[in-house]
Amino acid sequence: MINIPHLLENIFVAVLYFLFGGFGLKCQYCGFDTGLPFRCPFCGGIFYVEHRLPETHMCPSFRKDLRVFRGLGETTGPSLTRRVTPWLFSGFGRRIFNVARSPVIFHVCLAAVIVALVGLSTAVATLGFLNPFLISLLVLIFVISFTLHEIGHKFTAKHYGLWAEFRLSFLGVLVTLISIFTPLIKVVSPGSVVIYGWADRRIMGRISLSGPLINIVLSLIFLTLTLFNFGGILLGIAYIWGFAINAYIALFNLIPLSILDGAKIFQWNRHVWAIMFTIALIFIAAYVLLY
Repeated sequence: MINIPHLLENIFVAVLYFLFGGFGLKCQYCGFDTGLPFRCPFCGGIFYVEHRLPETHMCPSFRKDLRVFRGLGETTGPSLTRRVTPWLFSGFGRRIFNVARSPVIFHVCLAAVIVALVGLSTAVATLGFLNPFLISLLVLIFVISFTLHEIGHKFTAKHYGLWAEFRLSFLGVLVTLISIFTPLIKVVSPGSVVIYGWADRRIMGRISLSGPLINIVLSLIFLTLTLFNFGGILLGIAYIWGFAINAYIALFNLIPLSILDGAKIFQWNRHVWAIMFTIALIFIAAYVLLY
């Protein structure tokens, strides 16, 4: 169940941030004036970006609430919770409202609906309502591209023995919903994959890389289908969109900001980041110039 009072508190914090740049909000750990407040989902406190993670502000509730899943079993206890660090991936991934106890399927389904609305708004703005079948294809491409991106993070994390699941983000949902009504900039990031466990810079980089890499591969697949003109004119338009959408998602997530995949990839291996970013940028440039 969503904690309504906690959600309303976070809406108030977000409004302060958007209207006043966070004026008057101080980190409850260090007292620093923060223009980008983060609310801890465990204790409910407001913290500066450097103290946003539970272990960096000595969160009193974190060790009580943390659960680490190993395979089909579940293990809890002080010996494990001291060693666990949360990491968030893909866009505006910081959770600042308390939906942590909601079933994963709730987060996934709601995220899919929000992403579908972004796809619908983009398709209608471009094509109008001329062809419902084509619009449905474009919406489906949006949802599949986003879902496979997040699945890439999840399964790569599990490959390294980490526990991972998708969680909605209040800011992510808010910005994605706003982008439904913006004509040019579209944000497809209503949530993120939350990961618990030991992870060094190399593992973090590879987990972060998996999402954009999947989008690059999907973009190549759609480009190949476009070049071979497989399926006729309508499918050809859908392939072109699939090529562009996946290139855009990859490029956006490869921006080297701390809340995006690109920052973790850049910290791990700058050459890998440069190659991926260049490929995504070339794909976007090709779409703009050719279509």
